Amino acid sequence: MNERQWVPVAEANMDEAVRTMFEQYAAAFSELDVGLQVTFFAESFISAGPRGSIALGREDFTRQAARAADFYHSVGQTEARILGLREFQISDKYSMVPVHWGARFKKTGPRWIEFIAHQDEEKQMRELGLLMEPNPPPAAV
Repeated sequence: MNERQWVPVAEANMDEAVRTMFEQYAAAFSELDVGLQVTFFAESFISAGPRGSIALGREDFTRQAARAADFYHSVGQTEARILGLREFQISDKYSMVPVHWGARFKKTGPRWIEFIAHQDEEKQMRELGLLMEPNPPPAAV
């Protein structure tokens, strides 16, 4: 997707409840608040990322989210936010929403490291020297 297709959350043409959910989830992710993050997920759900897809239960997700939070702490994440998103309505009850994330790290200062939820941010982290050994971040959820 090119940048012109991304829409800031506040300007996205979507149901207000969906917009609010994304804003609240982004705040929980920025704070690496695993307890709050898990409340946004159903008891069972499917997660997809660059390494494939997986069906998860909330307990498994909680463990993975805790490992992910530990990882992001270890590489010095200071802030994360949704820079843009797009909603694709699949039916009257379901939408797919790719999310354009930005994260800041102690090492990068005010510079946003950008990634899309379905892409792997590991390459950018390596290029910036945030990751040294081949130890990828926990599976995306």
